[in-house]
Amino acid sequence: MKKKPAAFLDRDGVINYDYGYVFKYEDFKLRPGVIKGLRYLKKNNYRIFLITNQSGIARGFFTEKDLRLLHSKFQRYLIKKKIKLDEIKYSPYHPKGKIKKFTKSHASRKPDNLMIKQILKKWSIDKKKSFMIGDNLSDKKCAKKSKLYFQYAKKNFYLQVRSILKSKKFR
Repeated sequence: MKKKPAAFLDRDGVINYDYGYVFKYEDFKLRPGVIKGLRYLKKNNYRIFLITNQSGIARGFFTEKDLRLLHSKFQRYLIKKKIKLDEIKYSPYHPKGKIKKFTKSHASRKPDNLMIKQILKKWSIDKKKSFMIGDNLSDKKCAKKSKLYFQYAKKNFYLQVRSILKSKKFR
């Protein structure tokens, strides 16, 4: 199978505005250029993965079911826009949680990179042409551990991914 480049994207603060523990679809507001940017990635044959820490589950603010419902509504919305995410991975853990089974340190939680390792094992990815966009130091550290090019989220998602793909490194 031919390897394809991939975009590893944090969710809150990259795809949608981070209002803190976003789990209701009505609170899920996309940042500027997201739809156009995701389309641009697909047009350029990129796989798209959302990699997101969701400690609100461990903290008892919402359930995994709530999160899966939000993600499935978001994916249905994207399909209407002719965009398909390849996979969404989330880490429900936090060492200071309230829900016992999620209250621990876990290798899936960024800055650790288990979510990316699992994707790299499952999918045929061209790492040299892949990158990660995040809005926290934990995202940057996760990308570094995974040996992925990293950028912090900029104001307009489309302009950012276009600039990444047009840079010498990705041509």
